[in-house]
Amino acid sequence: MVILDTNIIIDHLRFSTNGETALINIAKKIAKENVAISVITVQELYEGKSTKDKQKEDYLLSTITPLKILPYDYEIAQLAGEIARDFEQSIEFADAAIAATAIINGAFLYTLNKKHFQGIVGLEFWQNSGE
Repeated sequence: MVILDTNIIIDHLRFSTNGETALINIAKKIAKENVAISVITVQELYEGKSTKDKQKEDYLLSTITPLKILPYDYEIAQLAGEIARDFEQSIEFADAAIAATAIINGAFLYTLNKKHFQGIVGLEFWQNSGE
């Protein structure tokens, strides 16, 4: 399974009319039932002001609805807290939660910002061919 970082979805929402996005690319390579997002990503997406626009919200929903949405539970929360506590650099709550979601689910993380996650023990990245 591959868990998408929020920036993969945002990139798609902003640039899908300009050609192939990272989301389109991964959708061509991995069955949709093996592609997921954390419920934390849903929150991050709704933090964007564009979701106040019904048409943009509908596009967001049509983008994420086919994806598996993984819950944020006690085990993930505990690991996310430990990541935030022990990580050498400062890490955002959402990034720690998404990384923990990937680790607990035995999944790869696909992100456009590997530097935010580099060095998290147990976290593996999905490598898109051509990157």
